[in-house]
Amino acid sequence: MTRREWLSLALLGAQVLLIASCGGDEDDDQPADLAPSSRTGTGSDAVKETQPITLAVLDYEGTIRDAEEVLKEWERDNIPGVPEGLALEHVTIPLAEGDYYPDQATYGFRDFLAAGEAGGVTADVVWLPFYVDIMDLFMMRTLAPLDRWLQADKHEPLEAFVEEARSLVRVRGETQALPIRIAPAVLEHNAVRFRRAELEAPTHDWTWENFIAAATQLTVDTDGDGAINRWGFASLGWFPDWLPLVMQEGGIVVDLNTGKIDMDEPATFRALSAWDEFGRVHGILPHGPKVTLDQLEALDDYYERGMHFTPFFGHTYEPFGYVTPLPGGASNTTPLGLVEALGMPPSAQGEKAYAALVPLALWLGERRVLPTTTAGWQFVAKPDGDHFDLVFPEPVKATALESMARAKASHVASGWKINQWLHHNVTFPLAREEVTIEQAIQQATNWLRSYVYQ
Repeated sequence: MTRREWLSLALLGAQVLLIASCGGDEDDDQPADLAPSSRTGTGSDAVKETQPITLAVLDYEGTIRDAEEVLKEWERDNIPGVPEGLALEHVTIPLAEGDYYPDQATYGFRDFLAAGEAGGVTADVVWLPFYVDIMDLFMMRTLAPLDRWLQADKHEPLEAFVEEARSLVRVRGETQALPIRIAPAVLEHNAVRFRRAELEAPTHDWTWENFIAAATQLTVDTDGDGAINRWGFASLGWFPDWLPLVMQEGGIVVDLNTGKIDMDEPATFRALSAWDEFGRVHGILPHGPKVTLDQLEALDDYYERGMHFTPFFGHTYEPFGYVTPLPGGASNTTPLGLVEALGMPPSAQGEKAYAALVPLALWLGERRVLPTTTAGWQFVAKPDGDHFDLVFPEPVKATALESMARAKASHVASGWKINQWLHHNVTFPLAREEVTIEQAIQQATNWLRSYVYQ
């Protein structure tokens, strides 16, 4: 398979991972002769004399398909750096019971790893996909920190990962996994509504003033009952839309590696004040005591929201148009979240597991549409014509390049639990005027402190 064919397949894989209902059939499988970098394999189909290494993946069709492709390439010696004599196999992790999918996935991982520690089925490498709460698993100390192996590794594999991606897997002062997929935040707009309102689509030089002006035109009463029912902006429940404002003001909210919490600093107050004005002053977001959570998130009328912020996974869905970078403010900082990682449970086979983990993470991290490795990241500073030109339409490519170039690692943008708590206890109460900004900040600071030091 050529590099061009692989990148097309990689984009499809990103879409498969994001849509729980999708999958594929055997006719979709393609031969995987994948070598997009100078680190090539031998291409041999010979079966290795084996010592088994187990890769654990969630019982989810998209991840299992990816794991099966990895196993094929491992068997063909197409993954550089794999030691002789190790044979890779995989085991599936069942979902836990529950109504909320990230909780089912997260607690499924937790229970599986705990059972392995108690003498049950064990794994050497675990694949953490985007629909588990990776930060919460890190905070639960479910994985074995990698630092003692990394420090003894003369090849210094961490240097192959870009700095912002590395910092996302540093929690509690330890490297808890290796990053294989990341996502910067972007602005997504409803192309249909923009056309109907005769508005120009967002551009790369948009400011917050431009954003508010467009959202104002998109906020309308379509049925004439005197109440707004089409909003220019919606607040997604799984991404705190005031986080970009905080980071552009120089704040971080929380750093789970150092334990720093800056919710009570001036940057956060300025950012939350600006966000509160979206609804209270400009009226582009549902605001007031009668606002429901469904209205705030536009859940009843998803396709009629005008704009929202979202992590960029490498695709857009109709009727939303091409994504653009977030509006520029005090700085152009863009929150960057961790989407996938590979780690080792405490029950893993130590040196053998580490020997498998590193080449797998490097190989997967380089092949993501938005790569975590320097070998794939080099095109951010100098596009080489062999990546985004072939994968994305030109406007989307430009957005990805610009957003990744100014991306700043954020543990908040990487954790479902943090996001959900902040949304329900800061964003929603502010929209309903139930708390002041000062009260919201204090409440968030107290909760984050309990989370960091649990």
